[in-house]
Amino acid sequence: MSTCRVHNVRFYDLQPRAIHCLSYESNLKKLALSRSDGSIEVWNLSHAPHIERALPARVNSSVEAVAWCGNRLFSAGLQGTITEYNLQTLSSKYEVPVTAGPCWCLEINRSKSHFAAGTEDGYINIFSVTENELMYEKILDRQEGRILCLAWDATGDVIVTGSADAVRIWNVESGHAIHRMKPGRVQSSRETIVWCLAVTRDFTIVSGDSRGRLTFWEGNTGTQIEGFQTHRADILSLCLTEDEQSVYCAGVDPLIVSFEKVWLRGSNDTGSSRRSKWVKSIQRRIHEHDVRALTLAEGKLLSAGVDSYLALSSYPPRVLVKYPPLLQGPCVSICPEVRCIMLRYSSHLEVWRLGNSASAQVENNVQEGELPLVQNPVRLLTLKSRGGDEVVCANMSSNGKWITYSTLTALCLFKFDADGENGKPVLQKVPIMFEVASAHRILFNSDSTRAIVATSTGDIVIIQLSGDEPVLEHVFHPQDDKTLKDAVHLLTISQDGQFIVAGDHKSNIAVWTTSNWKHYCSLPRYKCAPTALAVQPQTNVLVIVYSDHKIVEYSLSSRKYTSFSRGLDNRHPVQWLSRNYAVNNILFDSSNQSIIMLQDDNTICVINKNKELPLVEAKIPRIGSPKSMSDSMDSSHVHPRITDPQHAFHVIKKYKHLVHLGWLSDDELVAVEVSPSALTEKLPPALKVKRFGAM
Repeated sequence: MSTCRVHNVRFYDLQPRAIHCLSYESNLKKLALSRSDGSIEVWNLSHAPHIERALPARVNSSVEAVAWCGNRLFSAGLQGTITEYNLQTLSSKYEVPVTAGPCWCLEINRSKSHFAAGTEDGYINIFSVTENELMYEKILDRQEGRILCLAWDATGDVIVTGSADAVRIWNVESGHAIHRMKPGRVQSSRETIVWCLAVTRDFTIVSGDSRGRLTFWEGNTGTQIEGFQTHRADILSLCLTEDEQSVYCAGVDPLIVSFEKVWLRGSNDTGSSRRSKWVKSIQRRIHEHDVRALTLAEGKLLSAGVDSYLALSSYPPRVLVKYPPLLQGPCVSICPEVRCIMLRYSSHLEVWRLGNSASAQVENNVQEGELPLVQNPVRLLTLKSRGGDEVVCANMSSNGKWITYSTLTALCLFKFDADGENGKPVLQKVPIMFEVASAHRILFNSDSTRAIVATSTGDIVIIQLSGDEPVLEHVFHPQDDKTLKDAVHLLTISQDGQFIVAGDHKSNIAVWTTSNWKHYCSLPRYKCAPTALAVQPQTNVLVIVYSDHKIVEYSLSSRKYTSFSRGLDNRHPVQWLSRNYAVNNILFDSSNQSIIMLQDDNTICVINKNKELPLVEAKIPRIGSPKSMSDSMDSSHVHPRITDPQHAFHVIKKYKHLVHLGWLSDDELVAVEVSPSALTEKLPPALKVKRFGAM
């Protein structure tokens, strides 16, 4: 790889968005999580976890609970409705109102036939699940105060609810409360709030409350079995393992505490007389702020909360991976011709002109790898979305003259002049005179004469921009043609503009040509979803990386896998395949056609096809300057440090949360990074805990 200068962009000022709730669907291996702004992310956990779909927040709505019913996703919020989502269009499918105000909790029974929703005014709403909608069935007797949490028993005949000063057990058929258990108070004037519940198959009820106590109840008699003072503040979430032998809890005190079910000596091996006890097991401090949600997926604990990170942990062996609160990419557009970049935020865009650095030859006393700026970056434009709607996708042409973004309802196009009159930037909205749906992905070709739009309806629209106004040039219908079977989430065009490539969530990848607007070829379908794809500019070779980190190289001109791809097929390094972060970007070295660069959250992997492939079990070496090596948190035994790699794979580890890496010129790269400290600074204060004899 050739030597180049790197613009390290650290002014991408993302706001952390707290995670409020989690819901895991084990058959799909997908996780739904809601954030404080009302947006919902669907993560694919089948291999390297990554955001599969991001459902934008809706104005004046909140998400207090999410739940799966098979492959259908539902949510409930303070607007007083239950919403089912269309995961292809990323929009709401329909809404069903609940009785009596805001909805605080939503749970589905084990047979997936009925939902129960708890409301502000103390009503439990029961809905039956039909093929196309939710049908209101009944409400249970009203209780005093809001229902903050609920859980079904194994049979689906009983519901347990938590509220202020009470855990209630309800008979669904009669609609009456069977038992009312009081958790007690620390102070007589201060009510105890039951924040979370779980119910085992033997009808043991587990509750967490505002006293920081975890309590086990006998559901058949409505009596307390055991209680533990586990936390210094409110327990906000708890979850049971699949075998129901362990329970995890956490909350405002972010310490995650686990309890194990043990069988007492002297009890019979079988039968109802067998006695058990819950005992405290390991505890983990993964987060520093409130933990709002816990769930388990394939034996791993998923935790999230105010710090906005999704943490995946297990023990033993001790494993911890934290995924930052970044927007689903692409979030950055680089405009080499005008030396600008565009940054996408939740509801606005920013255009910056990059600074210039002093020549490396002139600066003799500068530490290796660092060049001072002689011209600082300047923000040229802040473009807010219409009505404050969340921006689904956006892009800026390479010549800097076109800006486009899409919300759930509209696609907007603008002309932009960075220099304008008297040196002031000029922005002009361009009306789109033809009908086009909102977009999931947008890109421009290399000469900025065409915009390629993957719409929410599943079409791929080609817009001609060479005239005074945009013209609809062509529309592909990949789902009607069966070339794709789901929403497009990967889209690229070759440097010469000859090939358009699109990939969906079901691992279908199709190629069209712009010469005759026909379907050109489809790649063999792989078992995993692709997470990144790109076309080599000089050779028109398509490179694809899947969620299990398999790398594929496909020649578009000859319509077959390259010899490098066939040789790599069963020789991927084990260390590469076992990475916890999915590849989200691919780029190439214009001065060396044999170089492929793969980017994930904190690593750049460089592959030199001219060098020999390493042994499968060999560790991937790390290359970098001495300073970057000493600053890294990675120990040398994970990636041995070298200066001249001998094999095809090596990595560069310099960044923490690398949002985007791209070329500004033949010898200049742009690296957009969000530092963990920048996110932490924006968080509210955490619970103060006395440690080592000092506050």
